[in-house]
Amino acid sequence: MNKLEKLLEPFSIGSMKLKNRIVMPPMATGYCDEVGNVTERLKHFIEERARGGVGLIITEMAPVDSGGSTKYTSLMVDRDDRIPGLRELAKGAHKYGAKIAIQICHGGRFASIRATHKLGQSASGFSGRTLWDSSSGGDVVRQLSIEEIQKIVRQFGEAARRVKEAGFDAVEIHGAHGLLVHEFLSPLVNTRKDGYGGSFDGRIRFPVEILRTIRDRVGKEFPIIYRISAEEGVEKGLTIEESKRICEVFEKEGADAIDVSSGTAVTDPIPAFPPFPPMSFPRGIFLRYAEEIKKVVKIPVIAVGRINDPALGNEFLKEGKADLIGMARGLVADPEVPNKIAEESLEDIRPCIACMTCLHTLFTRRPMECLVNACVGREREFAIRKVNIPKKVMIVGGGPAGMEAARVAALRGHRVVLYEKSDRLGGQLNLAIITPHKQEIKGLINYLKTQIEKVDVEVHCGTEVNAPFIEKEKPDELIVATGAIPYIPNILGVDSKNVFTSWDVLAGKARVGKKIVIAGGGMVGCETAEFLAERGHEVTIASQSDMIGKDLEQTVRRYLLKRLENYGVKMLTNAKTMEIKTDQVILGTYGREWSVNCDNIILAKGASPSRDLVRSIREIFPSFFLIGDALEPRTAKEAIYEGARIAREI
Repeated sequence: MNKLEKLLEPFSIGSMKLKNRIVMPPMATGYCDEVGNVTERLKHFIEERARGGVGLIITEMAPVDSGGSTKYTSLMVDRDDRIPGLRELAKGAHKYGAKIAIQICHGGRFASIRATHKLGQSASGFSGRTLWDSSSGGDVVRQLSIEEIQKIVRQFGEAARRVKEAGFDAVEIHGAHGLLVHEFLSPLVNTRKDGYGGSFDGRIRFPVEILRTIRDRVGKEFPIIYRISAEEGVEKGLTIEESKRICEVFEKEGADAIDVSSGTAVTDPIPAFPPFPPMSFPRGIFLRYAEEIKKVVKIPVIAVGRINDPALGNEFLKEGKADLIGMARGLVADPEVPNKIAEESLEDIRPCIACMTCLHTLFTRRPMECLVNACVGREREFAIRKVNIPKKVMIVGGGPAGMEAARVAALRGHRVVLYEKSDRLGGQLNLAIITPHKQEIKGLINYLKTQIEKVDVEVHCGTEVNAPFIEKEKPDELIVATGAIPYIPNILGVDSKNVFTSWDVLAGKARVGKKIVIAGGGMVGCETAEFLAERGHEVTIASQSDMIGKDLEQTVRRYLLKRLENYGVKMLTNAKTMEIKTDQVILGTYGREWSVNCDNIILAKGASPSRDLVRSIREIFPSFFLIGDALEPRTAKEAIYEGARIAREI
């Protein structure tokens, strides 16, 4: 019997029968065109998840009105002429037996000024800074009039009608994460003095009217799901106790299921947790709220919140604490999760590591990408195609770029030999897992190692490759993925004995004193600072930039800086490292210099390509592929993408 059999059980939401209890909750993709129409790219993305075996797909939030669009590329349900494109989207899911719903919404204060050319519309004039301020609207919003509220209610009803006419199986109301419907429910945000604010009955009036209108437009049998932020995690915000009362009302008003998320978009003050938790937060962070909602309603409850471990979801179902398990980012990372559960091939699941790459691309107004899965958004383009003439492919470098290239090349039928200079595969990922809150990256290393073993890649660790070696092996194709080395800046005193690189510190090669100055305020500098501060060191970060952690995804950055503040780490911006002495470092900016006493200075100034091999082989092997950090130091996402792309070309 399958150990995760509970996830595979059939289940029903109202009249909608699901083949299993696994749900893909809504997640923005940015794959629509600029006016909100369905594209081939979005259809392929949805179809791939359906083919992977999921029971229910809930598409990304779809504004009911152009004035509520959160970005240029939102899926839109605001007009009847959208229906034919939406119908094609539904057919793609149905082809593989999945059910599909659309989440309808209004962006409220988060409606993008770039998309709508209007001020954000809000439940009230609340002006706290929010998650989307940097990528969409801003602090300037206006309170909706009663007439406008009633118009939006009607727009929700019409949007739900379109969803049904397009052949979808259900509709979900987005009442979470700080968008308009959630704003009305939130006692922090909704400060209205009329019948749509203030008391419990006033704040719940808007979503109740939406529920009633949708039910009137779609009939009794069409399932309506309501997504709620059960706990906002901020003072004066929505709490689980009030959310339980809210969900009881929604059940009486005809909701067929509750999709229990949490969090808010408010960032000042910083909430206890964000709506989209990075890997620094525990798996299943919102499960307890679903459990509480389950106690007070009889309709099905969907649990979500960083459930990237199927065993965790299965156990939660077995305990009767929820009815369905939502895996959004998990099914982005690997659309085949349900099929692999059914086949009991859990070691083949490509893990979501909650790195926030998917959110980062969206927040910076780009289509969604995934660090671990280069195929996301490229499902047709990156399909594996077998080669007619297998080749001997030699790969030098066993980091993420080299391992992904080896995996894909072998799947295509090539004979692949991979050489790694160190004694283990993983490259810089092995350093990343040493820093606090990033241990889940080990799952990615293990996945890649397992997969290249399964496709019979010949691996040689502890082997340094040079030009004569390559000449002797005579590969048909050569991929160089030798990674990078720490960048050593030209600073007076940089060769002193009290100077180490962040790589030395994380690898345990450096013994450092009590007081530390880290030169470099990017991701590596910040993570090294936390690593040392956690061990009792007094740490100062000196960043030449005007911003600490500029290269971090905004949610990761926000909570990392908060942890550094709690550790007492000093963070200096516009502080260029001018000179290093035995017991101090000289910093300078705008013609002013000052000193900071320290025992050691740690360099976190980035990396340089490791090109020794490249320089030596150009004459004997002029045609080769250079990928990953060996080409240019960037992130693991680029490394894996390049490995995946090049291996598909040879």
